[in-house]
Amino acid sequence: MPSVSLARRNLFQDRRSAGLAIVGVSAAFVLVLVLDGIFAGAMRQVTAYIRSSPADVFVAQRDVTTMHMTASALAPGLVDDVSAVDGVAWAEGLRYTTGTVESDKNSLLTYVLGYDTTTGRGGPRSLAAGRAPTSGEAVLDVVAADELGVGVGDPVTLLGRSFAISGLSTNGTYIANTTAFVTTTDFAAIRGPTYAYILVGTRDGTSPAALRQRIASALPDTTVMTRADFARQEANVVRSMAADVMAIMSTIGFLIALALIGLTLFTATIAKQREFGILKAIGAGRAQLATVVLTQAAWTVAIALGLAIVLAIGIGATLEALTANLAVDIEPSSVARTAVGAAFVAGVAALLPLHRVAKVDPATAFRMP
Repeated sequence: MPSVSLARRNLFQDRRSAGLAIVGVSAAFVLVLVLDGIFAGAMRQVTAYIRSSPADVFVAQRDVTTMHMTASALAPGLVDDVSAVDGVAWAEGLRYTTGTVESDKNSLLTYVLGYDTTTGRGGPRSLAAGRAPTSGEAVLDVVAADELGVGVGDPVTLLGRSFAISGLSTNGTYIANTTAFVTTTDFAAIRGPTYAYILVGTRDGTSPAALRQRIASALPDTTVMTRADFARQEANVVRSMAADVMAIMSTIGFLIALALIGLTLFTATIAKQREFGILKAIGAGRAQLATVVLTQAAWTVAIALGLAIVLAIGIGATLEALTANLAVDIEPSSVARTAVGAAFVAGVAALLPLHRVAKVDPATAFRMP
């Protein structure tokens, strides 16, 4: 189409200016994508323990729906009560608290989990080195161990006691904290016999949702959630803490992109008033002129967004390589949201030059350039 060809020529005639504008717009989109990626990575990290658990259902104290920034206390006898519910294959108590893990060199915030090492259900899913703990021992995440400057066999202070590191687990360190595992017996000796959660496995033929309902009916003074619901609630509480910051940063990114696209289109339009005058002189209507301006916006946004995706993936990989406890997930849903936002930005940015084009005098076509 002639109008599309004109739009492309208008935009790229001054390649340096167009290139700088596209890079600037791309940088704004990279800001949005990388921030979304860091947030998505943090959500994956913070729910990793729950999502990888063999438990199909979790039982907690009434009104407790997360592990993050909450405290739950259940009487030890509730494990037998849960086990008696029809459809339960196994039930196991998990002890849990927050605290710090300390070495001679550093200290870190940590989730401390006390689990039955004979079954391993409440423990880490994989070990990078060593073995499960016995009395007086703890398993520490490999990233946390590196930050603390310790390894297998070294002592750390946990729950106010000294523990020797028996093994190093994986995928247990997040942006703000890490995880440590001790035996359920050691945990009870320090903090008392109560459990924080009860992990429940379903019997063949019973769905997690059905079992959740049965346990909730049998034990109305508890909170019962499927693994998926528990992970979702955990992610939601963390997401709510950062939602305002994420919204502000995304808005800033889109405003920068809007300003850059608007400036680029306006400059290209002013520079090409004679061409627009020719189009009007030969009978081009408002719709054709609008197509030129909107196509310029579409070209700018499409190229900038494609470049931004490539850059965001590269930046994410670099950040992960440089920072062991940081995960950056550039998700398709984030790209889609950014694309929708970019289309909106392009439409808004086209309004000012579109108004200028509509006012071009056809006599401009007959004046000397």
